Amino acid sequence: MTLTLGLNFGTHDAAAAIVHNGTVVAAVEEERLNRIKNTKVFPEQAIRACLNLAGAHPQDLDQAALFVDPKLHLLLAPSNLHYGTPASIGSLLSDLDKYRTRRRLPHMVRRSGLLPGNLPLIPVPHHRAHAASAYLTSPFDDAVVVTLDGRGEYETAAIYDGTGGRMTRRHHIVYPHSFGYLYSALTRYLGFRPQSDEYKVMGLAAYGGPQYFDRIRRLAWFDQRTGRLHLNLRYFDHHRRPSAQRNLFSPALVELLGPPRRPEDAITDRHRGIARALQHLLEQLVGSYLAFAQRLVPRRSLCLAGGVALNCVANATVIASGRFDRIFIQPAAGDAGTSIGAALATAASPVRRPLRHAFLGPSYDEETIRSALSGIPAYRYRVRHTAEPYREAARLLREEKVIGWFQDRMEFGPRALGARSILASPQHATTASRINAMIKQREAFRPFAPAVLAEHANDFFALPSAGALVYPYMLATGTVHQQQRDRIPAVVHVDGSARVQTVHRDTNPLLWNVIDAYHELSGLPVVLNTSFNGADEPIVCTPSDAVSTFLRCGLDALVAGPYVIEETTR
Repeated sequence: MTLTLGLNFGTHDAAAAIVHNGTVVAAVEEERLNRIKNTKVFPEQAIRACLNLAGAHPQDLDQAALFVDPKLHLLLAPSNLHYGTPASIGSLLSDLDKYRTRRRLPHMVRRSGLLPGNLPLIPVPHHRAHAASAYLTSPFDDAVVVTLDGRGEYETAAIYDGTGGRMTRRHHIVYPHSFGYLYSALTRYLGFRPQSDEYKVMGLAAYGGPQYFDRIRRLAWFDQRTGRLHLNLRYFDHHRRPSAQRNLFSPALVELLGPPRRPEDAITDRHRGIARALQHLLEQLVGSYLAFAQRLVPRRSLCLAGGVALNCVANATVIASGRFDRIFIQPAAGDAGTSIGAALATAASPVRRPLRHAFLGPSYDEETIRSALSGIPAYRYRVRHTAEPYREAARLLREEKVIGWFQDRMEFGPRALGARSILASPQHATTASRINAMIKQREAFRPFAPAVLAEHANDFFALPSAGALVYPYMLATGTVHQQQRDRIPAVVHVDGSARVQTVHRDTNPLLWNVIDAYHELSGLPVVLNTSFNGADEPIVCTPSDAVSTFLRCGLDALVAGPYVIEETTR
């Protein structure tokens, strides 16, 4: 029996996870606890939360695993950054051993005072951690496993043959040629934050026309013979040093596309067109790489991980291609998920145990929730106890109230899947406008997701069967049937698509009950679901987080555990 702690830190999305004999028993992102979005720090609070969830003490751990520190690239020879001369895994591990012995990890462990000083620390290459996080939590015995991100060590993408619980790397793409950096550079060019706001560019793309396709395709191309992605480095500077002088894109890109947008500038048709062209190019490049991967590893099942695998529109294109019969995307596909993958990859005999849901974080008992509610001003709000919170939530939704929904264990990954959610009726487009403008204070072009009872999903959305394992995690868009769009306008994007979440009774019973009760009242088996957080904040974790966000953001009601909180003056 082995209890392994998996860690991710030093890059964005610091996280911890605990795996017991191949089963993920806990996984928590540090940002949810320290309230710093995309935090990079050593995940001390997340470690404590995971130990508590596993019912374990630090001395019970057998080992800790982490993906190789991203600063390791400083130890690699410059020749390793070019095709044809990548460092071997053995060399990487040797360099890592020297690096962690002298520098970062022991210092972090000692300073925290949390982990035993003699705890074995096992490094796992970044893309292998990504791959393990998807394949070893999938239901597939045999699959082609593909990872796509900005960079981990010197790799930016990789292909693995997953067979019988073991993974063999068959191909990789190396820095500076990167799907992730392509998208991040244009994210910054468009006035958004790279490695944070790429999803905004994805949403904006639906509003653009095709006028920039020809220019944007000059930025990158794919070689089907070698499987290599090539960025036209003339337009980028992410590979240049010192890092303080990098802008991700170069002056040549400005010559090609015009002046970059500043964050405070209005969004114009030019920006919309560039976003659409970028999204189109990414979909083409990813599709080409997956076609190459399938020729290399001829499987009909696909596992995807890495930050690029969070691009819901690209995922929908992969699903609709018909190339794969079944697709699984690990719900925390970004770097937070490497904490799971690193822990899983260290097993001497890897065990593949399918992940049935993403509710892997902490929960809070009724007493803790009640204590958090004690600070709510009684002159303005009424607090009630209920035996059926899901029915109360459905009633509020039927009354067109926008509610905070706080229940049971927190989700792992960037999507709120029904434990820490803001819920609303999808029946009026003005609801989406209100949530964007007043509650979440975000850009008006960003869409909201429909959460739909799985048994009714095909009545409202065109969802190819290959994506059945993807839709529960809100990781792919689907087309809303034309005849249903007027019934749920708050969750229909400008192009007729929606980022669908299918809700199954056996794996997500709390949210399923809400939607089912709302269905009884309204005739609609669909609700609007978005993350429970304010502008530029992490999703809420604790009852106190939920209460403070509820009071600050202007929600109509909060359903937290068995308590219903409504404003009395409305």
